[in-house]
Amino acid sequence: MYDLIVIAAVLGGGFVGFQWGLRRSVVALLEVVVFLALATMLLEPLTELFEAGEEMVTGQIVPQAWVILIAYAGVLWGGLAIVRRVLHRDEADEDEVDQPEGAVVMADRIGGVAAGGLGGLLAAGGALVTLSMVPFLSGLKPLGDRMWIDAGGMALHVGGLFAGEREEGRSLPIDGEPPSRPSNLAAGLASEPWLDMDGDGKPTDADRYCDLDGNGAFTNDLYYTDLDRDGMRRVGMYEKYVVGAWTSTLTRGDRKRPPEKKPQPAPPKPPTPPPPVAPNAPVATGTATPVATGTTTAAATGTAAPAATGTAPPPATVPPGPTQAVPPEAPSVPGPRP
Repeated sequence: MYDLIVIAAVLGGGFVGFQWGLRRSVVALLEVVVFLALATMLLEPLTELFEAGEEMVTGQIVPQAWVILIAYAGVLWGGLAIVRRVLHRDEADEDEVDQPEGAVVMADRIGGVAAGGLGGLLAAGGALVTLSMVPFLSGLKPLGDRMWIDAGGMALHVGGLFAGEREEGRSLPIDGEPPSRPSNLAAGLASEPWLDMDGDGKPTDADRYCDLDGNGAFTNDLYYTDLDRDGMRRVGMYEKYVVGAWTSTLTRGDRKRPPEKKPQPAPPKPPTPPPPVAPNAPVATGTATPVATGTTTAAATGTAAPAATGTAPPPATVPPGPTQAVPPEAPSVPGPRP
């Protein structure tokens, strides 16, 4: 729904810029930028000043949420209304003066469309930020980080260009203290800012939160860079706008970081036992084994046997045993005479 409102504001601003021309459209755009910056920069100082004066005079009668709304809307919309009323009173009479059609250059009209459309976009963003500050109608507040055109975020960041307190290109009043990693031992621990919509005291799908790490889910353990070293994460205006809570109703989950667990030392390894010795095996005496020189060692006697020379050894004569009989010699039979 709010995306359609933003688109309508851009188209309406472009139509008005086409009628006004480049000069008047640029002047109106600059006025919107100036009062967006003033409302952003003066929001916190004016809130503290009003609360301090109220406490001294009557006590805290007006709730803080209404003080914030009055401070922002008073500077932005009240200032714009006064300037448009005082400084641009006679411009309507100037438009009634008849001018020849050829005097209006088409480039001036096109430039007026661009400036008017951008002015309508920033004005719609300022309106969305103002709506997020209203203490009631929490369910109808815009979800800036889920819109197609985040006009409210654009309006806040345009005002943050003049707010100061920048760290590595990041505006601390607008974006808050940046997320960090658990490996950074100096990082603090909190959670993503969220608003308890259902009153159950824990973040659920029914609650609103600002997805700072971009993982698409609520992060309960958010490590952040504690730039001011106060042990509390500074929440930016953009996060408050997304959640729809600008007071203490916004939950940050600040807590102390748990102590780092030291790694346990590894137990000492047991000594490696010596290899088992085979039974009846000769024990090494520490002398080097001679290198074979062509002779083979007899297994049983330990004497060196002659190496093979290429001829077969004579067959061994086996003496007859005591039970072995010697065959008798065959008698010689004379053969026939020739």
